[in-house]
Amino acid sequence: MTENKLSIEKLKNLQWKIMQDVSASALIPLMRIGDELGLFIVLGKQGPCTESEFSNFAKIDQRYAKEWLLAMCAAGYISHSDEVSKFYMSEEQKAVFSFEESSAFMLGAFDILSGNIHNIEKVKKAFKTGKGVNYDDSHPCIFSGTARFFRPSYSLNLIKKWIPAIPDVERKLKNGCNFADIGCGFGISSMMIADAFQNSKIFGFDMHKPSIEIAIKDAKKQNLNNAKFEVADAESYCGKYDVITFFDCLHDMGDPLAASKYAFNHLNEDGTLILIEPSASDSPKENFNTIGQMYYSFSTMGCIPTSKSQKKGLALGAQAGPKKLIKILQESGFSKCEIVKKNATNMIITAKK
Repeated sequence: MTENKLSIEKLKNLQWKIMQDVSASALIPLMRIGDELGLFIVLGKQGPCTESEFSNFAKIDQRYAKEWLLAMCAAGYISHSDEVSKFYMSEEQKAVFSFEESSAFMLGAFDILSGNIHNIEKVKKAFKTGKGVNYDDSHPCIFSGTARFFRPSYSLNLIKKWIPAIPDVERKLKNGCNFADIGCGFGISSMMIADAFQNSKIFGFDMHKPSIEIAIKDAKKQNLNNAKFEVADAESYCGKYDVITFFDCLHDMGDPLAASKYAFNHLNEDGTLILIEPSASDSPKENFNTIGQMYYSFSTMGCIPTSKSQKKGLALGAQAGPKKLIKILQESGFSKCEIVKKNATNMIITAKK
């Protein structure tokens, strides 16, 4: 390398981008600590308060409290009075960090990031062998983080925007139908559908037993008698359904074509398949942005290793793009495959039997 050939402006821009990314990454352990110790909840409920008052409310050491508070202020995640003597959270900050049920809540993303860090050695080994990492072997933060990460978007969009964009499905759900949610995880999406459309029978399936156990428990708490959950993968569930969904999970599967064909065979006549997938362009270059950086990174640590651990191991990745996904559906026998809704993070694809 000859340093006199370097563009100083480009070099500085790259270095500043790295500093921004390092600064953001440095928050990961602090966010997990703040989440697990309930610090955001305490400040959201108690503030404005001094560092001493905050440490007393939170029952933590004052010196650690001060440094954590200052780091959060520097990030813009909490606020402070002009003389930095009192700390508080704006209503927007509370919505994002303090209230789990908020449609703006975003702490789940840090669960996933933390889980990915814990999984480094397993994924590093997979880099060398070309094999995968069994989904069951992922760090627990991955499972809880995935549920918490998707819940806000689903609560904001699923019932109010995405389902209404598919009129025949909305009609069937209102009248009463059999609905299967494949790869349901903690059952977040299944329970939202069950609560909104109580004439319908909602079935959630996932291959991860601990996740299904949590879904069963939560459905019971919510008295959702029309929601049932079972341990099953994308090629072992039973029954016939009017609607089958894959919510942010088809790209994780080792053989998405086989999973789609299986779904085709388990749909009633005139049944509908719904895919919710990360928004992505078919051209990788068009995904070179903030959302693309996040999804390609999540995909490297989670989606690809999970897919490669299963039969075939196609490893579509989180940024597969609509052409690949629609081609798989068409090869499975589906018709009228189309994107019916799209936003910055998700696209909804439907297909008819």
